[in-house]
Amino acid sequence: MKYLVLSLLVLVSVYSVSANQKCTGSPRRYKGKSCASTTNYHDSHKGACGCGPASGDNQFGWNAGSFVAAASQLYFDGGHKGWCGEHCGQCIKLTTTGGYVPGQGGPVAEGLSKTFMITNLCPNIYPNQDWCSQGSQFGGHNKYGYELHLDLENGRNQVRGMGWNNPETTWEVVNCNNEHRHDGRTPSYGLWGQCQCAHQGKRGLNETDNGSL
Repeated sequence: MKYLVLSLLVLVSVYSVSANQKCTGSPRRYKGKSCASTTNYHDSHKGACGCGPASGDNQFGWNAGSFVAAASQLYFDGGHKGWCGEHCGQCIKLTTTGGYVPGQGGPVAEGLSKTFMITNLCPNIYPNQDWCSQGSQFGGHNKYGYELHLDLENGRNQVRGMGWNNPETTWEVVNCNNEHRHDGRTPSYGLWGQCQCAHQGKRGLNETDNGSL
C-alpha cells in the first residue's frame, strides 16, 4: 500500500507540472504551432549581433528599450557561432498560450502577441543550460521541452511592465517592418541596419517560414 501511495503521489506531481504547460508533445506544440519558452534579462551590452557603437560594448538605446531578444544557441546559428549568427535581425512573433513552466514563471492571459527581433545570443553555458541547450543533451529541445528559447530584453521594463513573467508562447517568423508599423516597440529593418552584423552578408531577413531546427 505504501508503494501504491508513493506512485500516486508521483503521478499527481508529474500531472501538476505538465498541466501548467499548455504546449504538449516532444518538442512541444500548441494548436498546431511550434512552442517557445521565454525568460527576460538586461546586461547593458550590445550583444552578439553587434547592436551598439562599434567602438565599445554599449547598446544602442533602442536595443535596450525595444522588443528584442537573445535566441538559444541552436537557433541563433546552426553552426554554433557566437557572433553574427544566421538569425540575427530576424523577427519572431510570440503569442502567449496561457501556460508557463512551473517554478520558473507565472500565468499570463492566452492570445497576447508581441514581436521581438533577435539581437543577441543565449549561449549554452552556465547558467543558461536548462533553457538554451537545444542540442543532443535533451534530444533537440531544452530541459523543459521547447525547441526554441528566447531571453527577452527588459532594459526599460518593457517586458515585465506588461505583465509577462516568463510565459510559454507559440512562435512564428514575421516581417519586422510590418510589425514595426503595428507596434513601434518592434525594431524596423532600418534600425537593424545600424548593427554591425547587418553588414555580414547573412541570408535575407524577410523569410517567414519557421523551417526545421
